[in-house]
Amino acid sequence: MKVKSNPRHAAFLAQLKTLKRPFFGWEGIAFRATPLPHANAVKLLDGKGSLKTGGRWSAAGTFPAVNLSTSQETAVKESSASFTYYNFVPSDVRPKVLVGIRLRLSTVLDLVDPRGLRMLPWVVLEELLAEDWRKVNDAGHEAQSQALGRAAHDLGAEGVLAPSARVPGGINIVCFPNSLASQSQMEILGAEEVRRWLKKR
Repeated sequence: MKVKSNPRHAAFLAQLKTLKRPFFGWEGIAFRATPLPHANAVKLLDGKGSLKTGGRWSAAGTFPAVNLSTSQETAVKESSASFTYYNFVPSDVRPKVLVGIRLRLSTVLDLVDPRGLRMLPWVVLEELLAEDWRKVNDAGHEAQSQALGRAAHDLGAEGVLAPSARVPGGINIVCFPNSLASQSQMEILGAEEVRRWLKKR
């Protein structure tokens, strides 16, 4: 891990272990907007980009994570998060590809259902979403949200379902490709068409 471990990781891990059913299944279509250099069937789903740069639910250098959204609009807005955060100039804008991905997951940490984990006193969702994880990471530390994501990953979760911190009403699902069970699925819709189109570049 490229940052110092957050001490809350151990507490999150212990709390999750006390739950009879910490994870739930999730099935549906999710979306990913990505720059052209990453728009191939392998890079779209390998999670290596997040492994290098980190994300809200996984710190850089911890484990691969694929950041998806349950709507196209949210996916596009989420893909511009770094652009907005670092105040890049318009000339830094690059073309992106929007793809749909069929998911069938059996062990997901659900932070969306108001009757689920969000009811527990040790899950303060507002804090996790408001946290400036980039600033925390730049200071050399793991963010609280990343500590929770890592705890879930350590217990075999295939991903985290959470409200978007950036898009009101938006929902993200962050998948951990190295944790997928044999019966689980991450499939790019129209993968062959994506390959053909990219060959024409």
